[in-house]
Amino acid sequence: MKAAWTTYLDRLGPQGLRVVLDRLLSPDDLATLVGRPPAGPDDEVDLALFVVDAVAEQPALGRRILTRLDQAADGRADLPPEEGPLRQKIAAQLRDPDDDAPVLLHRLGRSDAAPLPPAEIRTAAELIAAALGSDGRQPRRQFVAKVATDRAGLKELQQELRELEARVRQLETQLARALERSAALEERLARRLNELHAARQAERGEREERTRLAREVERLRRRIEQLNERRAQERTGEVTTALRRLTREHRRGAAVLEKLREAERERREAVRENTRQLTRLSGLVEQVVTLREAESRQVAAAQQEILRELGDLRRNLASNGEGEPQTKRRTRASAEPQRVGLFVDVQNMFYGARERGARVDFEALLATASEGRQLVRAVAYVVEAKEIDQSAFIHLLQMKAYEVKRKPLRVRADRTAKGNWDLEMALDAMASSDSLDVVVLATGDGDFVPLVRQLKMRGVRVEVYGFRRSTAPDLREAADRFVAIGPKLLRDLKPRRTSSRTTTS
Repeated sequence: MKAAWTTYLDRLGPQGLRVVLDRLLSPDDLATLVGRPPAGPDDEVDLALFVVDAVAEQPALGRRILTRLDQAADGRADLPPEEGPLRQKIAAQLRDPDDDAPVLLHRLGRSDAAPLPPAEIRTAAELIAAALGSDGRQPRRQFVAKVATDRAGLKELQQELRELEARVRQLETQLARALERSAALEERLARRLNELHAARQAERGEREERTRLAREVERLRRRIEQLNERRAQERTGEVTTALRRLTREHRRGAAVLEKLREAERERREAVRENTRQLTRLSGLVEQVVTLREAESRQVAAAQQEILRELGDLRRNLASNGEGEPQTKRRTRASAEPQRVGLFVDVQNMFYGARERGARVDFEALLATASEGRQLVRAVAYVVEAKEIDQSAFIHLLQMKAYEVKRKPLRVRADRTAKGNWDLEMALDAMASSDSLDVVVLATGDGDFVPLVRQLKMRGVRVEVYGFRRSTAPDLREAADRFVAIGPKLLRDLKPRRTSSRTTTS
């Protein structure tokens, strides 16, 4: 492959190109290829510059000119392949240029891999052009012939040639360095151009993206406006519907409010009436408390009197040694069942069972205490706390034939609580003793020992049901019979799971 026009011109330079065009192509051939060159001062035309300008305007023209030059140089002097013979041939043309000199320059310019550096080829082309007189100056042929006849002049020319060759090599070195710097600068320029091109592409892409985003924003803005208009229309309808609904609700609310006001007036009237009744009841309660305290004092005095009488009787028995106490014993026909009354201290039973992790089965307790007897009365005494709902438990007791008496737990100012039925339970047992043969006390409280003794003095049998560990020893000893509450009268706090299997007989 042969060198292109750019490499060809770089190797030969304007002067070498001028020699090659002038000696290998005729004026008609040049006129056919590039047109007629314009006339210059004194009819002198810089042919090389004219051709270079024409090729710059028409790049394809360079290939046609080189093809035409190849045809003109075909079959003429060949280019030596080695550097030594080539330099000798160039030196011979410099000493005595002939018609092969333009062909040699053309082949050096068209060589794909020239044996000599481009700067050296260009210098040789300038020297050959000067020797041939193609640059418009005085022809050198006569000068060279004259120097050839003079040995001394020839030596001077040879010395000058060597100096020129040394200068040429120095210039070639400088030119190579300059070309390297030029190549580096061209490479940097190419990188900068690439970066600039990339930046321009990025800028163009950004402009296109901004344009696209602007169109998208405009589209969204129109869409939002449409949605706002539609939403405004919908909200207008919704507000109208809501306003109507609120108007209806307001009317209903006004009617309900009027009813509530009427109910509030009635409630206030009822509260005032209840207040008046509570005031009356509080007075009655105070009277009852006063009476019960008086009765308690009387019972205590009676107990003391009875104890004194009992002491006197014991002393009489000890002194006489005969007879029976004069205490009246009530007897009934053996065929009639005994009449029994059950009095249950629920709070005492609850805490005693909880220590065993269970709860009392009040139905079983009632059945056991009245087994084979006539149940006359069963009373359960319950202390209620505000934070515990015992309505279901009380209802259950009532369903089991218990008479339930309820008392709220009182909290004193020092945050201690008081809630027991000792006095009321003793009074109920004493009041019922005339119609009972057996009194069953379900409690473990030792405060009931005087009650047990009083009942026994009246001829009533006293039985105590309680937990062995929590029942006072004095109470167990004072009673005619002590029944320890065991598993038969208890239930687990958590219900047991029943087996899903069934047995067949």
